[in-house]
Amino acid sequence: MPDGERERTVATCESCDSAYAAEIWSNGTIQPIGTRTGCECGSTEFQVIGDTSDTVPQNEEID
Repeated sequence: MPDGERERTVATCESCDSAYAAEIWSNGTIQPIGTRTGCECGSTEFQVIGDTSDTVPQNEEID
């Protein structure tokens, strides 16, 4: 993935297992969509749910 691009996926908080729609940035950072401070529990560590090949590049349309 080129620099600055991101993919959409689903990720869970590593502390409390809350699930979020998220973006994976080209540097590997996982950022929940709609929150810039991390999970409601205070954690900022997330893990992608399932296979990363199921992610949707931001520039592709979903049918």
